[in-house]
Amino acid sequence: MTEHHDVDLEKRLLAAAVFELRMLLSSYLDPQDQSAAAAAAQLAYAFHNQALSALSGQPFDVPQALDGLTRLEPQLGSAYLQHFRRVVTNEA
Repeated sequence: MTEHHDVDLEKRLLAAAVFELRMLLSSYLDPQDQSAAAAAAQLAYAFHNQALSALSGQPFDVPQALDGLTRLEPQLGSAYLQHFRRVVTNEA
């Protein structure tokens, strides 16, 4: 396998995991639920369209996807969302 193919498989693996987590956690999508499972469900739901794009080989706008997380601030908190953005963008 080529290095490019390995990267595509890595993206597909992670995208499939996000999409499947969205499906598995769908019963926790209650905005009143403050559990960790509900937070995970919200995060997976927020990225499921990007996961489908990655699985179909289509690009998506990462900054736009990250900006879309602001609606989850009440559930996840601003500190968590800032941390998540730093991890994704590889900022210290």
